[in-house]
Amino acid sequence: MRGDCGYAFSMIAAFIFAGRNQAPPPWWFIFLAFFGTWFFVMFFISRVGGWSRLAESYRTEQPFLGNLIRFQAAQLRNRTNYNGCMNFGGDPAGLYMVPMVPFRMFHPPLLIPWEEITTRPVKLWRFWNFIELRFQRAPEIPVKIKQALAEKLVQASGGRLQLQSTALTTM
Repeated sequence: MRGDCGYAFSMIAAFIFAGRNQAPPPWWFIFLAFFGTWFFVMFFISRVGGWSRLAESYRTEQPFLGNLIRFQAAQLRNRTNYNGCMNFGGDPAGLYMVPMVPFRMFHPPLLIPWEEITTRPVKLWRFWNFIELRFQRAPEIPVKIKQALAEKLVQASGGRLQLQSTALTTM
């Protein structure tokens, strides 16, 4: 038995095309289909969720030098979820948000000044406490994050990010 991926792909193709009188598609086609689908999905999610709209106002080319809080979750517009693939950071300049590398296509890094962020507490599905972030230049795009993450960002902001302590709104 060979230990390379070609052998595994050959076995999968043989199973899929067993009993058919046609050859399996060339391997380049399978890779092209995968990356084409990935390209489309990342484009679609950035548009539907609103990341592309945030990038119009808050895109940054500067490398983030502070500490990143990795593997976090966020929910944007239209219940677009980024579960465990987000990195957040805070420094005196503002809130830094970027997805992990495999999900970065059409999702450039964002740096949002603390002065342009408003917060409000929300409760999702009556169980989980979240903080909704809204931004001055893109108020139509909410970003919901866990309360524990929001508290870490308050510390990273040096107190420039303030969390509202009003009653929770159920979403």
